[in-house]
Amino acid sequence: MAATDNGELVRRAGLIRLVRAAAEAARAAGASPARVAVRVEESVAVPSCVWRALPEAGRAAVFTFPASFLEADAVDIKGPISGVLAGAAKGPAFPAAKKAAPGKVLLFRSLLEAPGKEGADRLNQGTFYLASALRASGAEVVLSDAKVSRFSRDPEQRAELGALLDAHPDVALVALSLYDAYFEDAAALVRFLRERSSARIAAGALMPTRDPEAALVHLPGVDFVGRGAGEGLLPALAALGTLDAAAQGALLSLDGALALADGAAYWAGAEDVLRVPDLDFAALDFSFLERRDAESGPAFCLSRGCGSACHFCTSPDQGRFHGKSAAEVGKVLAAYGRRLKELYGSWSAAPAEAFGIGFYDDDFLADAPRALAILALVRRSPFHLRFVQASIRALFLRGEDGGLAGLDETLIEALDPELFAPKLGRGEGSSDPWIYLGTESFCDAELARLGKGYGARHVDAAVRALSRRGLRQAHHFIASNARTTPGDVLESLGRIVRLRAEHGPEFALLEPVIAHLVSFPGTASRRALAREGLDACVELRGVLRVPGFPEFDYPLTVKDTPADPDVAAWAERLALKGAGVDWEAEYEALLFEWLLLSQRLAAAGAEPARAARLRRAVDAQAVAMGAAS
Repeated sequence: MAATDNGELVRRAGLIRLVRAAAEAARAAGASPARVAVRVEESVAVPSCVWRALPEAGRAAVFTFPASFLEADAVDIKGPISGVLAGAAKGPAFPAAKKAAPGKVLLFRSLLEAPGKEGADRLNQGTFYLASALRASGAEVVLSDAKVSRFSRDPEQRAELGALLDAHPDVALVALSLYDAYFEDAAALVRFLRERSSARIAAGALMPTRDPEAALVHLPGVDFVGRGAGEGLLPALAALGTLDAAAQGALLSLDGALALADGAAYWAGAEDVLRVPDLDFAALDFSFLERRDAESGPAFCLSRGCGSACHFCTSPDQGRFHGKSAAEVGKVLAAYGRRLKELYGSWSAAPAEAFGIGFYDDDFLADAPRALAILALVRRSPFHLRFVQASIRALFLRGEDGGLAGLDETLIEALDPELFAPKLGRGEGSSDPWIYLGTESFCDAELARLGKGYGARHVDAAVRALSRRGLRQAHHFIASNARTTPGDVLESLGRIVRLRAEHGPEFALLEPVIAHLVSFPGTASRRALAREGLDACVELRGVLRVPGFPEFDYPLTVKDTPADPDVAAWAERLALKGAGVDWEAEYEALLFEWLLLSQRLAAAGAEPARAARLRRAVDAQAVAMGAAS
């Protein structure tokens, strides 16, 4: 998908190229993080720069460039920028901003739509944190029910958002989450907002965090992008008001932000990814919760990151875990209990399901002492667990070398099935899984490619231990990636069939399964494919481009397609099956299909390497089945 070659996009790309180059020069001169403002003036013949002190501390480099610099090649602007910066004089300090009430902010209650996923129709946890931080800062928050995936095709969505904007003409800032998979839908939403409102627009979440420059270039109408946690950044953006000199100084004093507003570009420590230093101080305002968030049990995300660093992960917190302490989690549950009483008038009037809590953390068990303390807290409370999300790694102790040692029996014993049983004597517990595990594969070679940090034997041990406790599990399964072989497929399927036979209903796969890995730009798995010459295995739905600015090319990724044609054909069939796959039948059918195909190819003398590859995969399973019996 080529972006429209018009003056606005070229100007945006030129300004972002300039501000990024200026930020690099400022860091080289010792300014870290970089704080840079760039403006282009038609009447200016040569570039200039002054250092201006910021209101609180530090200084910013303020550049003015001739219009010709917007179209200059990157190699031509770096030298002049460094030279101008080296000779920069001291300019007037930015005035301190006057204290004023922050503007009204529009947030989307649950912007993304993922059918079948927990929490798709509840207040999104990111929105919950942002709305709470905004209200604590004094900002008024307006919530929209619009869904980005339905916005372009559903007139009711547009009518409802239009009516909301008409009812709140004083909205000063709109904030939305931006993900690669929804880019085109988000662009349509931004265009609608730009037509119907004069509010500034801020975008955050995964795409801006990974590539803030491309996100800002390719979304005309967006004024700000933020990287990482937005609890501190968004209230500050809401308080900017008109971008006068004081507001410009306040903007440049921020961290993790990149802006294009009023004809200028601002680099406000945009090389940094923001994180909340201590989640205990990230307050949650439970007045935002409505009955629809509570009636079937809420899902809370009270930590960020995990202890793993999977190669396909897009989170800036991969390998990092931080969460609310057990004591603070207790306060969260107490606050939810009070809100439940407000919503229903009394606890006895609330549905029994409303007392079931889901922990939607990436890895609820990553910090074992914290998890044990929270489980003990839940045991003493009137609440029960609906589900937790965790990783296989979290169920193991660490050896002296940092690798996985034996199972953490203390943690596993603490996962008492009684914790998942309703305590109020009204209604029955859900038949849904209790523990969602990001297992991803049941094959050693695949687990290594995905960077999971454990092998199939660890999966076996974890499933056995949890099943022994009577704990219902749903394992995430990514069925294929670019390098998956027929042997890898059959190894995973064979182990899935065996685990189902051994552990019955306690062991299940989360369905519909993920038929194809998706290696997004910037991830380790995408870089590995490039190194191995497998870029062609990444299916794209287009590339966002601005002619003359190749550094902002952004591929919109659909999926990784297996290089092996037989695996690719199977993965496509699997993708169409949805939920309810008969894994035993799938395994047996594939064994026969590939055995017969290998024989036909061998008999015809065609594709000997392919025939041998399929036959080895089938024979290896015959050996594995014999060993298992």
